[in-house]
Amino acid sequence: MADKKTGFKRLAAFLGLNFCLSLLICSIFVFFAGGHPLELLYVGAALVSNTVILYLVLALPAALLFMYAPGRAVLAVLLTSFQMVLITDVAVFKIFKFHLNSMVLNILTTPGGFESLGQTAAMKAFAAFLLLLVAAAQWFFLKKYAALAEKLTGRRLKLAAALLLAFVLTDKGLSAWGTLYDSVYITRNQQLFPLYRPLSIRGFARKHFGMKLDEELKGGIYLKYSMLTYPRAPLAVEPPARPLNFVVIVIDSMRADTFNAENAPETWAFSRNAAVFNRHYSGGNCTRFGIFSVFYGIYGNYWFGMLGENRGPLLLDVLKQQGYDLRLFASTRLTFPEFNKTCFVNVPREGIYDQPKAEQIDERDKEIAGKLIDYIRGRKPGKPYFAFLFYDTAHGNYLYPPGFDRFKPVEDPSRLNLTLKNSRGLFNKYRNSVYYDDYLTGGILKAIKETGGLKDTVVLVLGDHGEAFMERGRYGHNQTYTPEEVRVPLVLYVPGRGHSSTDELTSHLDIVPTLMPLAGVKNPSADYSSGRGLFGKEPRPFVASFSWDTAAIIRKDGTLVMPMEAYKGGVKAYDGEFRELDKKAAASYAPLIADFQKEAGKFSK
Repeated sequence: MADKKTGFKRLAAFLGLNFCLSLLICSIFVFFAGGHPLELLYVGAALVSNTVILYLVLALPAALLFMYAPGRAVLAVLLTSFQMVLITDVAVFKIFKFHLNSMVLNILTTPGGFESLGQTAAMKAFAAFLLLLVAAAQWFFLKKYAALAEKLTGRRLKLAAALLLAFVLTDKGLSAWGTLYDSVYITRNQQLFPLYRPLSIRGFARKHFGMKLDEELKGGIYLKYSMLTYPRAPLAVEPPARPLNFVVIVIDSMRADTFNAENAPETWAFSRNAAVFNRHYSGGNCTRFGIFSVFYGIYGNYWFGMLGENRGPLLLDVLKQQGYDLRLFASTRLTFPEFNKTCFVNVPREGIYDQPKAEQIDERDKEIAGKLIDYIRGRKPGKPYFAFLFYDTAHGNYLYPPGFDRFKPVEDPSRLNLTLKNSRGLFNKYRNSVYYDDYLTGGILKAIKETGGLKDTVVLVLGDHGEAFMERGRYGHNQTYTPEEVRVPLVLYVPGRGHSSTDELTSHLDIVPTLMPLAGVKNPSADYSSGRGLFGKEPRPFVASFSWDTAAIIRKDGTLVMPMEAYKGGVKAYDGEFRELDKKAAASYAPLIADFQKEAGKFSK
């Protein structure tokens, strides 16, 4: 019994010494947090709590190795590697503002990749020095753990355990409270530490306590505590003498090949007097990141920071400051994804219509289109307006009323047994839903024209992302970055420009840099966006697209898919038909990855 207690104390001493070293390394993450007292309290508790949880996971394998003398040396080597991973993760977070993953490993292991980050031979020597330092620390711990164990009384162990538990409870309590009440000083720091998992009780509170969690937000973050440099320079704005109106119409899940005279006749006819972008890509493979890229014009990895701080897009801020009437019409509530806390956080609630009375989604689409038409025809002249309309019937339901079944046969097979062959009827159903939303869009375009709006109204019609039907073995969206999922139509009408068409790469990220100058913003687009104006002449080497834990670099001849989290595996390269290539093909993307990572960190402090 005494031997077991001695062994436990020695293990506790050895792990305790390593715990302190890990705590010291991870404390550097605190410097990436803001300076508000509440977040410093939370980050301090989370630092200790997250390190405790990491060591709880390490405890069992460590105990098995520690039972035998040779195993202790092996454990020391493994913990040396673990500490170096933490050090590497700190360095990666400083550069990229996200944690170690295989995209970063690809940069570090591809010839020229490390140098592309501006790292020198001196940095490599410093990394080698840190490795020797950590190895020396392990040697010191092996020499001292037995003597330290003699001082660990049962009372001291219980006190240490109680103190660590207090940190864990404080961390998870603040995390739950901050998520429940949308405290930006809590939520924006929930990706600060590697492998950290916040505690959310929103669903529990809504279900069991009837809490209303999606009310209009009041206030935001004090900018002096912000962790974002958005914009990178103060905006210089000279409001136009004759301000333009803006109408943005989004057909959810409308992919590029449904934009034609047969499937979208109304938008197709309208496009004959507008700019058409034939090789246009969404900034994400799902609604969250697609719409985010439309309004912010920056990479999707900033979604989490904007949500954490409840920061709205500069485009709408500029229009609001100029007295625009901001109007939103959506078939489903703008609370999931949390657009009420990001894209539209500063839009007054009275300007939002996102709870239609109709039950069926196709009827809701008709209702919101009617509401926008009524607004256009009935608004008082003289005050400029911005209107955003978001259809939903092509998003999974594929509903439409009788008389819109242009594409046949229509079938609705089980999604569990879809194949390329049996999905054709479902694809026709989807095309009919797009056809219906295009018909509704025609009514809006007619109202704009008949009220004289084509003289002073910018109109955009686009898809937020696409939809796959087993063409490459996948159905739906939010899967990966096939052309069916991320290539979408964009029609842009600007008064006085006339018709144009381009096959150059363009992106949702380019919309904001195109609209901001029309609103009088004089800054170069790099101050507030990662895109470029849609009417620029210079070809671009790639566009970027995002999802929850991956991102893609899309060229004309292929796509590189990169994990943003370590558990997602390695970097994968695909050709223009989205056929996977061998690992050597990824090497050609190394210079582009360097440009990608610069944009991915450009708006973070």
